Amino acid sequence: MSNSRKEIHGRSQTAFEQHYQVPAEEVKPLQGELGGSGRSIVRLAGGNLSAIGILYPVREENVAFLEFSRHFRRHGLPVPEIYAEDLNRGAYLEEDLGDTTLFEFLSANRTGEAIAPQAKEAYRKVVAVLPRFQVEAGRDLNYKVCYPRASFDRQSIAWT
Repeated sequence: MSNSRKEIHGRSQTAFEQHYQVPAEEVKPLQGELGGSGRSIVRLAGGNLSAIGILYPVREENVAFLEFSRHFRRHGLPVPEIYAEDLNRGAYLEEDLGDTTLFEFLSANRTGEAIAPQAKEAYRKVVAVLPRFQVEAGRDLNYKVCYPRASFDRQSIAWT
């Protein structure tokens, strides 16, 4: 096991055990399944409890993610709860929402042009909640923590 993998396992296990007061019996790396963001992501489990541990060294991006997550949650929006954070070490622990991404669910419930009723309902729910993120929660969101830019502007769109 590499030093960085040991580091995330150790930090994540400590955070998990402090939050739940039970040992983390299983640590499963997930970042390969979730893309190449540069984050080290693991699922921790102990007993019938689980959480997601993240290790990422870009403090500004972590601050933005954590502040936005807490803000959206205060507005009653469907985002993972943040259980613990250690910004000095670039680590945080969040709620585990399960194995299935929205994309996987929708893909599994669609064959060509035929979209299953449960996929249509999932689309409706997602489209219905998007304005709440942008309009309701956007009214008092702290945009000063945005990273790497304070707004999604022409330059952001042109980046490749």
